[in-house]
Amino acid sequence: MGSKRTATLVLFTIISLLITGCTNNKSESLTQTEFLMDTVINIKIYDKQDKKILDMAIDRLKEIEDRMSGTIENSDVSKINENAGIKPVQVHEEVYYVIEKAKYFAEISQGAYEPTIGPLVELWNITGSDEKERDILPSKEQIEEKKALVDYNDLELLGDNFVYLKRKGMKLDLGGIVKGYAADEVKRIFVENGVESAIIDLGGNVYALGEKPDGDPWKIGIQDPFSVTGNYIGIINVKDKSIVTSGDYERYFMYKGERYHHIIDAQTGYPSKNEVSGISIISDKSIDGDALSTALFVLGIDEGTKLAKQLEDIDLLFITKQNEVYIQEELRDSFTLKDEELKLIINSY
Repeated sequence: MGSKRTATLVLFTIISLLITGCTNNKSESLTQTEFLMDTVINIKIYDKQDKKILDMAIDRLKEIEDRMSGTIENSDVSKINENAGIKPVQVHEEVYYVIEKAKYFAEISQGAYEPTIGPLVELWNITGSDEKERDILPSKEQIEEKKALVDYNDLELLGDNFVYLKRKGMKLDLGGIVKGYAADEVKRIFVENGVESAIIDLGGNVYALGEKPDGDPWKIGIQDPFSVTGNYIGIINVKDKSIVTSGDYERYFMYKGERYHHIIDAQTGYPSKNEVSGISIISDKSIDGDALSTALFVLGIDEGTKLAKQLEDIDLLFITKQNEVYIQEELRDSFTLKDEELKLIINSY
């Protein structure tokens, strides 16, 4: 998450909006589109036509970005990084909460989700989708040097909202969780102001609030990782659920004919490499789905499913490089596969 404000038209061409709402709904919506948190956000309210509520949501997103972006000067996260190995930093209570959640997901996934991944993220610098070949990769020596600075065990949460990175050069990066928190906050604002039907899309983090105005579930298209943005492999019907999608197609570059994507495996220091091409997490809270979409992508189908089964209110969908779509039994009645070239498998874990 950063402070760049690139032209929206360009961003629509380079940022994958990983889930598209296939509502087929004729009702008019009150809509706001902005570029925040390094992505295009699109918020639609279908039942309560009150622009003030949308403005409150946008202001809240800006507030969250200003506090939690590692590229905004004087943000709480920037202050933590600047004082790594020097001293603890007192942060806003909501920043402390998100970091606390980040460390929790790091612990239960044994670092598959890693909030101190910042040094490796900066080294790889994978910011968009680029079919052009890069001339060079980071060296093994560079990767090992940065990897040594990545360890959630050295992220200390102290009393009175103090946070400390124990070693100089460490960097906190909340990019894998903060959009989920932000989506939950927009949902909270909507509910508190009487909104009962809305779609909150924060660039791949979607919260489907309530149901469509006609009483039907929301129909959310799951992005096809093998095709252009906007093509979907299937549709999931949901009410009051978060859907977070991650994949190797959203941000990447090419090197010697191989794609290097932005989801870094902290254990290897390289972009995650396994059978998974895309993953969607369906959950009650978007903050959970956001962190888990990274963790389970890195863990792969077997270990990822085992972890998800230990948690409450988590359903998941894997798309593999072998054109297979794995879903849990719980999604059998709510998910419809549209791409006949893919094979649907009910995960028995």
